[in-house]
Amino acid sequence: MKNHILSSVAILVLAGCSSAPKGFGPAYNSDFGYRNTQIQNDRFRVSYTSRDAYKSRDFALLRAAQIAENEGYSHFKIINGETYDNGPNAIATHLGIGLGGGRYNRSGINVGVHDVARTLEGQKVTETIEVILLSSAPTNDPNVFSAQSIIKNIVPPPNKSTPKQSRQTP
Repeated sequence: MKNHILSSVAILVLAGCSSAPKGFGPAYNSDFGYRNTQIQNDRFRVSYTSRDAYKSRDFALLRAAQIAENEGYSHFKIINGETYDNGPNAIATHLGIGLGGGRYNRSGINVGVHDVARTLEGQKVTETIEVILLSSAPTNDPNVFSAQSIIKNIVPPPNKSTPKQSRQTP
């Protein structure tokens, strides 16, 4: 029984150690954040991974807008896209009670988790879009976005690891 409790505590401690991104940024040494690949001079594949589908979509758009501006373009068009969601957490428990008889009168309770690695990983949603950069916007195309508008309207939360500057009074 003691071993089962210790195992459960160890799983919870490890789950607490799993890291998720603190804010918008590249996926350096992490599964979370953005990645982009240049396919042609004006064509890029951009992906963003987070724990939330809406955040993944918005931040993939934001990264595409940043690339468009960095490359000197005002708009971009999504020509392909897909979402990968590894689904809800795979936590499933079993409760078993065993009672012994005869000379060995023992009882025990057993709790197990099906997929420990998947449970520790948690939910991950990756939005991948392929974009082509444009100098101007064609009319009435719902797949064309203004880079400036996206940058202005999709504002990531501040990075929690950055210390706030204190205000000094004279």
